[in-house]
Amino acid sequence: MNSPVVSASDPGNRSVLKGFSRSREMPHQLCDILLLLERDFHVFIELFDVQICLLGAHQLQNAATATLAALCLRHQGWKLSETSIRAGLERAYLLGRSQFLTSKQAETLGLPGATILLDGAHTKESAEALANTISMAFPEARLVLVVAMANDKDHLGFARVLLSARCLEAVCFTEIDIAGDRFRTTSSSFLKDSWIQACREMGRSFLNCKTTKL
Repeated sequence: MNSPVVSASDPGNRSVLKGFSRSREMPHQLCDILLLLERDFHVFIELFDVQICLLGAHQLQNAATATLAALCLRHQGWKLSETSIRAGLERAYLLGRSQFLTSKQAETLGLPGATILLDGAHTKESAEALANTISMAFPEARLVLVVAMANDKDHLGFARVLLSARCLEAVCFTEIDIAGDRFRTTSSSFLKDSWIQACREMGRSFLNCKTTKL
């Protein structure tokens, strides 16, 4: 059995990111999904003004790849309408990936009126994607980061990327279980030292506040 391989890097992918909107409580980006592939079999679709809750140019690529996969299934006999494909794209979300808390959730945390974004970025590349997403969605926002990471990541490289992308009001460091265990957890003090080192290397001024254990 021959299995198709789909990729959003194909030149037939003409999908575009048109902008960002907060017309609903959950922010979303407006995209056109435009695909025309004729290498192995004919694949064509045009979906305009698709509202994707997963933010960032990389998520547009993911959406195009998912659409290609759906079209391949349709070619194999699956009954998938363009309406169904659009609905799937617009309803898709991942916990901890460009996840905005609702106003009620922010209020429960004691932060009424705050916009809270949860994202699992943990590499230099994902930090760049996160920084680009924040710049697109909140170009003028005052930013406070809360950072926790596993101990096998490039903490210094991660810090450099986010420090070079925006001026930050504050960075707070905490610790969480990784895969249900603290074995891979990076201490908050080590994270803070990494960011201090990055600030010094980049010539950024900072105020080192006392660490508080809760």
